[in-house]
Amino acid sequence: MKNETATYGQLAFEKVKLVPNLAQKRQKSAVFVALLLFNLVLVLLQLWLFVSVLEGLIAGKGAMAIPAAIASAVLFFVNVWMLRGLQRLD
Repeated sequence: MKNETATYGQLAFEKVKLVPNLAQKRQKSAVFVALLLFNLVLVLLQLWLFVSVLEGLIAGKGAMAIPAAIASAVLFFVNVWMLRGLQRLD
């Protein structure tokens, strides 16, 4: 009988030990989804910049190509920074 109680106690301890791990995984999942959505916004912003520059070039206004390229590079580096954060999350 004593052996069964010890086994039950061990199972209860392991169950308690798993609960924080599950909560931690849920938090990581929420952070991952938030970063993924923010990444989607940044990619859409880069696409909008690209289309705007193309429309400007077709209209003969090439002056906005350089500032848009700089903004796109900044967005790229923000995406790289977020990717490194995701690698540290694991």
